[in-house]
Amino acid sequence: MWWRGGFWVGPGAMGSAGYRSRAAIKIELQRGGATLSFRPEDLTVHWLLTYPENGPTLENYRRWLARDGVETTCLDAAYSHPGDISRFDALLLPGGGDVDPACYRAERHPKTDGVLEARDRVELQLIAEFRAIGRPVFGICRGLQILNVACGGSLIQHVPDQVATDAEEHVRPAGEDAAHTVRRNLQSRLGSVLHEAGDSNSSHHQSVDPERVGAGLRIAAWSGEGIVEAVESIDPSDRLSAVQWHPERMDVNHPASAALRAHWCRIVRGA
Repeated sequence: MWWRGGFWVGPGAMGSAGYRSRAAIKIELQRGGATLSFRPEDLTVHWLLTYPENGPTLENYRRWLARDGVETTCLDAAYSHPGDISRFDALLLPGGGDVDPACYRAERHPKTDGVLEARDRVELQLIAEFRAIGRPVFGICRGLQILNVACGGSLIQHVPDQVATDAEEHVRPAGEDAAHTVRRNLQSRLGSVLHEAGDSNSSHHQSVDPERVGAGLRIAAWSGEGIVEAVESIDPSDRLSAVQWHPERMDVNHPASAALRAHWCRIVRGA
C-alpha cells in the first residue's frame, strides 16, 4: 500500500473488481491512545464530470453534488480524455445533445439533433474504463441514454412518436422543464430509495428503448405512460445507475433530487 491524496491505497485496498474507492476505506488513526475513526460519509470524494455542452449548466451539476461533499473535475469542451482515471471515485455523464444512432446501429431519425461524435467517443471510452477498474458510473438525461448504449442497448429517437404530448409532456418548446408522474420498480435498489418520488421534471425527446435495455441493466422507473425514467445495474457490484430527469434543476428537497444524490453518494462511499 502507499499514501495518495491523504489515503492509503494499493493492494490492501483492493477488491475483486480492482481498486476500491478511496472513500470506501475505513480509516483509523492512533493518537494519544485514542482511535480516531472517519466514517465513509464524512470523506470528500472526487468525481469526473463530462462537459454538458452548455457551459452555464455546469455549475448546476457542481452545486448539486457539492451538497454531499462531492468535488468535481470537468472535461474540457473539446472532450479530451482526462488521462489517469484512477484519481476519480466516480464518473457522472450529464445531459446534452443526442447520441449518434450509429453507436447503436440505427438509422438517423429526422428529429435527431445535436450529435457530437467526440463526446460520444470519449464517453463510451470512459464508461468502459471506469467499469474496468470497478468505479461507479452515473448518468443524467443524455447520460442515461449513452450508458444504455454502452451496454449494448438502443434508444427511442423521438418520444412523441411513442407518446403523444397531450398524453404526457416530456419536453416544452420554450425550453422550460415539463413534469410528469414516475412509477418505480420497487424490486430495484434505486426504485426503493425513491419511494417518495411521485413525479419528476422532464426535458428530453429521446429515451431508452424498453425493448432493448442494455445487457446487465434493468429498468428502475418509468413515466406514467411507460417511458423509461431510470436504470441500474442488476448486479450491485457493477455500480451503474442513471435517471432521465434533471435532479440538479429540481427543488433541493425533492426526493427525486435529494434522495437520488444521497443514494449515489452511498454507492461511491461504500456506506
